Amino acid sequence: MKKIKLLILSHSSELGGAERSMIDLLDYWQQKGLIEPHLIVRIPLKNMVPELRKRKWKYYPIYYTNWSQRSPSSRAEDVFRNARENAKAVAAIEKLIDTIKPDMVMTNTIVSPWAAIAAAYKGLPHVWFVREYGDIDHQHIFELGREKMYEDINALSDIVVANSNTLANHVKKHVAKEKVRTLYTPFNIELLDRKINQPANNPFKLEDSLKLVVTGRIAPSKGQDEAARAVGELKKAGHVAELCIIGTPADPADSDVLNSVINNYDIADRVIFLGHQSNPLAILKHADVGIMASQQEAFGRVTFEYMVTGRPVVGANSGATPELIVNGKTGLLYEKNNTTDLVKQLSKYVVDRSLLVAHGQNARERAETMLRGKNSADNLYESLRPLLDCDTGRPRPLNFSRKWLDYPLVAQAYIDESKVMSFKRLFTIKLRALAKFLYLKIIARFNKRNGGK
Repeated sequence: MKKIKLLILSHSSELGGAERSMIDLLDYWQQKGLIEPHLIVRIPLKNMVPELRKRKWKYYPIYYTNWSQRSPSSRAEDVFRNARENAKAVAAIEKLIDTIKPDMVMTNTIVSPWAAIAAAYKGLPHVWFVREYGDIDHQHIFELGREKMYEDINALSDIVVANSNTLANHVKKHVAKEKVRTLYTPFNIELLDRKINQPANNPFKLEDSLKLVVTGRIAPSKGQDEAARAVGELKKAGHVAELCIIGTPADPADSDVLNSVINNYDIADRVIFLGHQSNPLAILKHADVGIMASQQEAFGRVTFEYMVTGRPVVGANSGATPELIVNGKTGLLYEKNNTTDLVKQLSKYVVDRSLLVAHGQNARERAETMLRGKNSADNLYESLRPLLDCDTGRPRPLNFSRKWLDYPLVAQAYIDESKVMSFKRLFTIKLRALAKFLYLKIIARFNKRNGGK
């Protein structure tokens, strides 16, 4: 069977959950001799690059921005500069396609459409991985709006892959149902076991405490403050619990609520901050329970990691968390944003420690079973091959969309050559209105009446 040559765009060169899930999938396929991966990574290069080098994967640094941000700038100058750089990125990706000659293009996460646009111009199949809600989980603002963004994802993609059935159902509200697939990340259980068994200091201080752990970026949406509040309430009820927090905030203000909870309950001695850890799995084995308090988790990579370590998970009954946790068997669900209910569920483990062992064993079995089901990497791969053998009928961009990508570069040339007016004056006269309009048009728009269906 001929390998599929893939060109994959990563929205960043960090090593976050989305990036690690992408690498896990490519590892799985490459180890089976199914693919030849080439990656586009965003400048500046960060800690994902050593992982690519270790695997001897070819990667191509390009600068681009995203079409969703937590705090997008509305300044016309910024909008214009972004449009200019993203136009350059699309052109650079097209050149890569001409050089590499991939069979297929992929985009990892919803936030950067530039490889999808380039693939459409070149008439190549495109697969889009949706690994988050974006707005309701990470508080991102879609500059085109959610509906128009998904309209473009639908038009630019032959297959759209969600990382849970829950997220897939959300995507199907906006994307043609026949295009949507679910993929559970193909975790390497043997590798995870080796990481679990590596030595790590026990961060917990009290021998008889209920030892809780939360892993991931510190943010209000991740619920570390809710877990700390539960520790405080357990303390008031006469129970001893400790909370280990593994992760750091992206912004110092993201930990303000958490710090306030710790101070109000006077539990600084029962909350341990470990910051970022290269191997959190080795620490998890010292905990009794993993907490998934995110308000709208699209999958929950750390939930799966808790389960692999044989730890029960207490999770918010929202997003995809109920898809992973079998309530009362592999862990417990609680009503999201309800500290009283979270305390009630945790108290069950305080009263009956035997549940920790039983639920933990079931959680491990559940994790292994998930990787063998219909949402496997093998099944996804089988759905890719037909894209290589037939005309998918995917609509192509109209000619005007190419012009919209060229305009930022033409405008920049005009700015560079002008010696009469200042940069700021140019925007106030002509380009301020154009800059905002450019960004709304930079995504290749499709006219179904003229552009094919």
